[in-house]
Amino acid sequence: MKKTLILGVTTMLALGAVGGSFGSLTTTAHASENSSNEITELPNATDVEDFSTTISEVEPYVHKNDQGFIYVDSSIPQDIYIKYNVDMLEESFEKINKQVASGQVIVNDDLSITNKGIALYASKGYTSKTYWWGKKATYTNAQTKSAVSSLEDAAFNVGSIAAATFWLPAIAGVTGITGVYCGALAKKMKSKNKGKGVILNMTWALAYTVKSR
Repeated sequence: MKKTLILGVTTMLALGAVGGSFGSLTTTAHASENSSNEITELPNATDVEDFSTTISEVEPYVHKNDQGFIYVDSSIPQDIYIKYNVDMLEESFEKINKQVASGQVIVNDDLSITNKGIALYASKGYTSKTYWWGKKATYTNAQTKSAVSSLEDAAFNVGSIAAATFWLPAIAGVTGITGVYCGALAKKMKSKNKGKGVILNMTWALAYTVKSR
C-alpha cells in the first residue's frame, strides 16, 4: 500500500520497522491525499488541551484481528478519516504490524503495545509507553530541561532537529517535524515543568498534550 504522506521529510521518527510478512492482513486505502508540505497546516499536529475527542471518534474503527495485527476498519467514515489524518495512523499500524510479525511486539486486547525484547529507547532515560493512538512519555525534571534545551536549539537551527528527536517519543509512520513545531513544544514543556518533570502524550498526527507531574 502506497500513500502520500502529508508531512515533508525533515528527520525520521519511526519505531524501527523490521521486515516481516503480514500474513493475511490487509489494509484499505482511502482517498485523502494532501499536497501540503508543512506540518503546521495539519490541524491536529499541535498543542491541544485534550485530544480525547479525536481518540474516541477513531477508536471504534480500530481493531486487532486473530493474528494479532492492528488495523483500521474500512467502514470508518470518510469525513473522520480525513479530519484526523487516519492515513498516518495506518502508516503507523503497518510498522507496528511488521514488528508483530517478527515477534518483537504484542498488540494487547486493550490495543496498547508491549515490547517483548529490550525496551525501546530505554537508554534515553525517560519512560515511554505505546498505545494504538501514539505514545505516553514521562520525563523527570532534569530530562525535561534537557529536552527543552534540545528542542529550543532545533527551533532556531534545522540542523539540530535530528538531535531534538532523541528526546521525543517515536511515532511510527510520521516522517518529519519542523523547527516551529520544536519551538512550540519546548515552550509548552517548559511552562508545565513545576520542578518534577512532565508527561507528554503524542498522537499519530503529532498532536500533543503536556501535563505537569
